[in-house]
Amino acid sequence: MVLIYSFSTSNINHDTFKTGSQEDRTMKSIIRKDETAVSPVIATILMVAITVVLAAVLYVMVSGLITGPGGTPVAMGVSVTTGDGTNWIMTISSTPSSKPYTTTSLSIFKPDGSNNLSATTLASLTSATGCSLSKVSSSATSIQVGDRILCKTTWYRTDSQYQFSDGSTILATGKFR
Repeated sequence: MVLIYSFSTSNINHDTFKTGSQEDRTMKSIIRKDETAVSPVIATILMVAITVVLAAVLYVMVSGLITGPGGTPVAMGVSVTTGDGTNWIMTISSTPSSKPYTTTSLSIFKPDGSNNLSATTLASLTSATGCSLSKVSSSATSIQVGDRILCKTTWYRTDSQYQFSDGSTILATGKFR
């Protein structure tokens, strides 16, 4: 019980915070009540700034969720075979809706990158271009799955690159192999 008596409240208040000059500094004299960490004006500005930043981050996160997964696809699926050996046969395996033959064009580039067939609409393909269009339905006005474009292998060599476009978007690209 002797130890408990030696650490009484009066001993702590007077002995614990004495400096080298034996000045009495209790806990109450160390913490001054007239000091503030941040002025109220600065604190208000910081709170408003943090709120604005959080609102902007939340807006960006939520706006991505509201727009949904996007519109219809704009890519076109094309498979290429040599079939009979005299023609490259490009078969349309998937297509965006409502791509007319009159505005969808085919370009073919030689393996060195030079132009072999300049952009020609599918409706304009003839024997003079070395390619022809074979529609699934003769009455169709837009590209259909199953449509075929036949291009002569003597005009368009292996590793030539083809490109389908609607004037603003490349729909499909690939190589004759």
